[in-house]
Amino acid sequence: MSDHTISPAKTGRNGRRQAAVEIIDFRPSLKRHFKALNLEWLRAFFSVERADLAVLDHPEREIIARGGVVLFARSGGRIVGTCAIVPRGGKAFELIKMAVAPDHRGLGIGKLLCLAALTRAGELGAAELVARTSPKLEAANRLYRSLGFVPAGDDQSGDYRRPTIVLRYPLRRPRHAHPGIKPSI
Repeated sequence: MSDHTISPAKTGRNGRRQAAVEIIDFRPSLKRHFKALNLEWLRAFFSVERADLAVLDHPEREIIARGGVVLFARSGGRIVGTCAIVPRGGKAFELIKMAVAPDHRGLGIGKLLCLAALTRAGELGAAELVARTSPKLEAANRLYRSLGFVPAGDDQSGDYRRPTIVLRYPLRRPRHAHPGIKPSI
């Protein structure tokens, strides 16, 4: 486990004061937060599918045992966000199940989680990080593109009934490619 503080206290674009945000690794006691945060956004935008529940009910088996990582954002002693990365073959990892508590959106927590996921994927030897997302999730799509993810077509896996697109982030970049992300070269 490698817990570390990522962001000092700040004021978000919505004018609210945000306590320091710490990115921490999975612990069994945090499993319920992984599921609850993700169920909130899934229910708000879509229906919860069998593929969602397999991961949300069994992150140890579906993510960690496969060489992946589950990350959490903690602020003011509360878990306010989560995401995971999981190997997908070759040197690719996939960013999955990123969620931020509704009352903490707009404070940059999703960006911190995504940057931590990119860093961890690089540390684990990934050459790229893939994100499958819905065109309906406009904020998530803006975030991914602002960080350098590029469109890679529609998802053809059949894992979900909801419309899904694929975005890719090549991790093997020159040192100047993206500030704040450690290159894995």
